Amino acid sequence: MRTRFTTKMRTAVLLSLLIFIAFSPFAPGDENFKYDAKNKRDPFRPLIDRDGNLLPELRPVTANVELNLEGIVWSKSGDSYAIIGGSVVRAGDILGDYKVKTIEKTRVILDRGGEESVINLRGEEE
Repeated sequence: MRTRFTTKMRTAVLLSLLIFIAFSPFAPGDENFKYDAKNKRDPFRPLIDRDGNLLPELRPVTANVELNLEGIVWSKSGDSYAIIGGSVVRAGDILGDYKVKTIEKTRVILDRGGEESVINLRGEEE
């Protein structure tokens, strides 16, 4: 035998749901709620900006980044790559807490919190 929801049953269910939502600790507009990430990424924050770059506060901070420039594949069109400490990077990529600013024929310019660092290929001078 099938049970049909009557109008009274539907009303009771909807009213119960509305009361639950209104008094829920996660109700919209609750200024006291603070998400606890427990040392993990907040899933409610975007990972990238409009240009497709990883947002700075979400970059992994690595204390031990070897800034050894091992090679450069340079292109006039700007689609250049560099090998730094065994990692292949291009302009805009993140390496530890450094951002690859530009890749030139013989050097790479990195940015770390607004401070630029230049690393040259071995045997090359500025």
